[in-house]
Amino acid sequence: ASGAEWSVDFLKGIDGIMTTLSGASNLEQLRDNLRIYAEDVHLGEAELAALTELAAEMTAVESVPCTACKYCISHCPMELDIPRLIELWNQWLFTGKHDFIAPMALGGMPEGKRPAACIGCKTCEEFCPQQIAIADVLAEMAEKVPVW
Repeated sequence: ASGAEWSVDFLKGIDGIMTTLSGASNLEQLRDNLRIYAEDVHLGEAELAALTELAAEMTAVESVPCTACKYCISHCPMELDIPRLIELWNQWLFTGKHDFIAPMALGGMPEGKRPAACIGCKTCEEFCPQQIAIADVLAEMAEKVPVW
C-alpha cells in the first residue's frame, strides 16, 4: 500500500473524523485518492502497531515538518527545490547524521541549487503553511551536512 493509502486507512479507523484533506498534485493522485476513499478498509492491529512504533521513532528525532506542498518554490529567487532539500535534511537527521544519501545527493546538485545558495531573503517563508523558518534550516544544513 502507498503512504496515502496507509494514511487514509488510518484516519478511517478514528471515530468522529468526518472530513479529511488528502491533497492531489495530478490526475493520477486524484484517481488514487478516490479509489482509496471508496474502499472500506481500516488498518489492522499489526499495521497500527507498526505505525505507532515508526511514529515514536520519528518524533524522537529533531526534524522539519515540511509537507512538500511546494508553495515556497515559485517564490524562491534562487529557484531552490526547498522541499527536496528539507527532505534530505530530515533524512540526515533521522539517520543520526550518518546518512550518505544526503551528502551524495547534494554533491550531485549544481552549487547554485544547494542549501548554501539560499540568500536568506525569507520570501519563501511568507508562503509556507507550516511556518517553517526555511532560511535558517537551509543555513544550518549548509553548515552541517557534508557535500560529497
